[in-house]
Formats: sequence, structure tokens, C-alpha cells
Amino acid sequence: MVESRREANKRKSRQKILKASRRLFKEYGYENTMIEEVAAKAEVSKATLYNYFPNKDSLLVGTMDDVTESFEKFIRGFDPQMRTDEKIYMAMKFLILDSIPFVGISRRILFLNGCRDSEMFGKANTIKNIFDVMVKQAQKEGIFKSELTDKDIVDELMGVYLISQFQWTDLETMTEEECIQRIERLLDLTLAGCYVNK
Repeated sequence: MVESRREANKRKSRQKILKASRRLFKEYGYENTMIEEVAAKAEVSKATLYNYFPNKDSLLVGTMDDVTESFEKFIRGFDPQMRTDEKIYMAMKFLILDSIPFVGISRRILFLNGCRDSEMFGKANTIKNIFDVMVKQAQKEGIFKSELTDKDIVDELMGVYLISQFQWTDLETMTEEECIQRIERLLDLTLAGCYVNK
């Protein structure tokens, strides 16, 4: 379906607002950033911003939606011939590397994802479900042990992601190559008991 000019302009305005909010949240912190500053940085009126995002928390929801959309697009680009465990490794690398520039926002989103009274509650489930599909496929292909539950393996994978976000305090100072090596080492250790032939 072809996007109309009006829809394209709406999408661009939304993206400008989200980009501005991420930059300001990174520079000044979420609590210290005012909606007016986001509107000014995005070069839109406050009324326009409120048309897309009724409050500051909704900017986090929009950011999570963008992260999910970007992740889904990355997954769709996989070579169908690639081993499923390699896809899992690549997906985890993408997820972690994509969050490095805005790790503070990522931490806030992940924390709120677990709070039942938050708009963010359960917003990361789409990403978790994508990993679940890949884990089930790896089990079907005989790469991961079938006697393990897919939920337990996905929990281990999500643990790797949470460790990278909350425990790697030097995440923003690591080079991409150092980060990739660290992710691979942690995934190797975490998933060692999941493989059929390892």
C-alpha cells in the first residue's frame, strides 16, 4: 500500500519528536526533560507534540514501539538458510548494540516494562515472543535440547539482555567489537547447556 503525503508527514513528525526526546533524555535525563523542550528540539508546536504523545511517558512507549519495529525489520532480513542459533546470536547482538547510544532510556523502559501500573507494562513481550519462535525452531531443528522448555531458554536469553543493560556499567565506553565479543562469550556460557551436541 502506498503511503499518502499526509501519512508520510505524520510519520516524519512522529519520528522527529521521538528522536528529539531520545537526545534530550540522554543529555539531561528523563526527569529533567520538559515536554516544551522536546517540542522545541523537534521544531514542532507543543500542540502538535500532544497530538502524537499525550504525556512524557507516551514518548517512552513510542520509543519502545520504534525499537520493536526496528528489531522485527532486522529479523525479517535474515537469510533463511542461516542456522537458527546463529540468528539468535545476531538478534541479541542487534538488540544490545541498538540500545547502547540510549542505554539510560533503555534501562527506564525495561524497568517500567515490569511495573503493572505503567503504560510500559509488557511492551517488551513482542521481542520476547520473537526469541521464543526462534528457540522453538532451534529445538525443532535439533540444535537445542527438546527436553528443555522454550520459556526457560527465552528467560536465559532475556537475562543476557538485562545483564548487558543493568550490569555492564562500561557499556557506553566499549567499542562495538568489544561489546560483540562480550555478548558472544555470555551467550556461549548461558546457552552451553541448551545445545544437543555441546
